[in-house]
Amino acid sequence: MAEFVQQSIEEMLPELEQMERIELFTKAETNQILKKRKALEYRMRRRTKYKEDYMQYIEYEKGALDLIKKRRKKTGIHYKKVEIDYSIVHRIHRLYRQVIARFQSDVELWLSHIKFSLDRNEKSHVSRIFAQLLQVHSKNPDLWILAAKWEFENNKNADNARTLMQRGLRFNPASKALWLEYYRMELLFVEKLRKRRELLQSTGMDQNEESSEVLNGVIAQIVYRKALEAFPGDLKFALSFLPVCRLFDFMSKEEEAMFEGLETLFPFDPNLWEVKAKRQLEIDQENPLEMFHKIFQQATENVKRAKIYTPVLETGVPGIMGASWVRCLLQMLPCVRRRMMQTRLGMQLAARLIIDKLSSLGNT
Repeated sequence: MAEFVQQSIEEMLPELEQMERIELFTKAETNQILKKRKALEYRMRRRTKYKEDYMQYIEYEKGALDLIKKRRKKTGIHYKKVEIDYSIVHRIHRLYRQVIARFQSDVELWLSHIKFSLDRNEKSHVSRIFAQLLQVHSKNPDLWILAAKWEFENNKNADNARTLMQRGLRFNPASKALWLEYYRMELLFVEKLRKRRELLQSTGMDQNEESSEVLNGVIAQIVYRKALEAFPGDLKFALSFLPVCRLFDFMSKEEEAMFEGLETLFPFDPNLWEVKAKRQLEIDQENPLEMFHKIFQQATENVKRAKIYTPVLETGVPGIMGASWVRCLLQMLPCVRRRMMQTRLGMQLAARLIIDKLSSLGNT
């Protein structure tokens, strides 16, 4: 063990000599650094390996790197970086590789190595670490999302990001988060293309490189349909795509098509009608009475045998409205307390207040 430690120490001597020669550190300081590194090397060479020993060594080297950076800024000495700074960085990467090889199941170690590479803007290192990480932890959807997000946002490589999403779905076909993030990423890609086209058009350089279908989000819609096929009958999952779609103005027509498709797939689900009602309130508040009449009529026609069919005819509400509808409409009446819904009388009173509110809005 002593031979290996001595060999490692000898490899550090040129680096320490350069620190002392350009007066970044004094002789006493370099001796102290050498003494500390020697102790850390001995701890790493023990028969039983501990993650904490590696991490302590890594943190010490990071601290030395930060101190060198401060000394350089203070003294104005910016040469010999290859012999000093890069040598320490290389050692830190080597220590990370060693500890990860022994403790591959610890995701935090991988992410710590990635963060160190990101802080130094070492994109090639980040891509390589992510590739190795996903080979070991291929069943972790969050890591696929993280890797694809980095490729798309930081590395500016949409093709790599798309490939990672598709590979992630092959390994994790039951991950709803992957489908949703893949859909979001495709829409972000279209948004970038549209902004690029606008910029080129403003400068007279538009070459029509992308088709109109791509610019209208057709790829994202394909992802959405494939997601519904992967989770048939899951309305909650299908509805989770709508808030993402609504973030992009160019997807307004596609949002309408998504609602029409969901009405075909889930005609008797009260949750769908509740979401549809809330959406109508958001996009049109000028004539809510007429709008609600229209939605009620459509609901009563399609949901006659569903749970939403809870009569409250005594209240005078047009058509038939269930508890789901009352809960939705109560958003227009902050003054109505939620506990009123716990009794039949409370439901009737709440419905009367809703009618009065809608009537007053319709008359204004």
